[in-house]
Amino acid sequence: MTPPFRPSPSAPGGCGGDRCASGRDAWPLHHFLHEGVFCRLCSSCILLYRPAAFCSACLHLLSTSGAAASAPPGDPAVAPPGPTAPCSACGLSVAHLSCVQGDPASFVCPPCAAAAENMPFSFTPPPPPGVGGRRTLDERDARVLLVAARLAHDAVSRAAAAARVEAERRVAEAAMARKRSREMLDTAFRALEAEAREAKMRPAPPPPPLPQHPKKKTPKSTEVNRDKDRLLKLNAMQQPALAFAAAAAAAAADTSKPLPITPPSMPLPMPPPPPSREVKQEEQGSAPPVPREVRHPLFGTLHS
Repeated sequence: MTPPFRPSPSAPGGCGGDRCASGRDAWPLHHFLHEGVFCRLCSSCILLYRPAAFCSACLHLLSTSGAAASAPPGDPAVAPPGPTAPCSACGLSVAHLSCVQGDPASFVCPPCAAAAENMPFSFTPPPPPGVGGRRTLDERDARVLLVAARLAHDAVSRAAAAARVEAERRVAEAAMARKRSREMLDTAFRALEAEAREAKMRPAPPPPPLPQHPKKKTPKSTEVNRDKDRLLKLNAMQQPALAFAAAAAAAAADTSKPLPITPPSMPLPMPPPPPSREVKQEEQGSAPPVPREVRHPLFGTLHS
């Protein structure tokens, strides 16, 4: 069984068929879709890629092929319906029973017969070297060209129809996706408007409280603070007595003026211990003695 031909991955400037025997200058080249790959093939390679679409003996399209379904009635490229026999070697190529010579069970297609003799095969062989690169186009060559053109047209039409269906499917999906996105946007806008209305109706929150600094704790009074308070109170109590003593000393200096007696504004403290003799001597030496008749008793003793 001969495997089907596969297109060549790269064929710059010539036929892209695998093991093409038509030569690099084969004419014309058809746009053909084979197994999802677009390529440029000669007429012989197209027939080799579609062996079940035509009779390998008379080179007419079979009425059961897809290319014959789109052909108008009475098309000369389409053979009338009839029984066929497959190739006994590859099982791919077929031929009319009327075109098979001998036993149909032993029918071998031309490509398999050439492969059995280890020879390249082509439905449009290149011209001999001595002809100058040209070959006359006979009836068989014209039929090969017509059948190849019909098969290439059928393949490209099927690809275009599939692409059109895929494009329409994607357009429908895009329309549905656009509709869903618009609905989602409308829902989101309505939710935002509802939140805005609720925010307007909701009372304003109270302002945040000002930060309060922690109060400084006053240290508890210690023994030293209590002693200072006592000294301050004692000085406040002694200030009137000191003022009265100063006034008495000034009056004693001037004997002509009577000594004013001014009662203290607040009770005097307890008299301190008597001063020493040195302090008395200094006071006696610095100030003249006050006459006895004008000396008045003091409410306290001046203590320096």
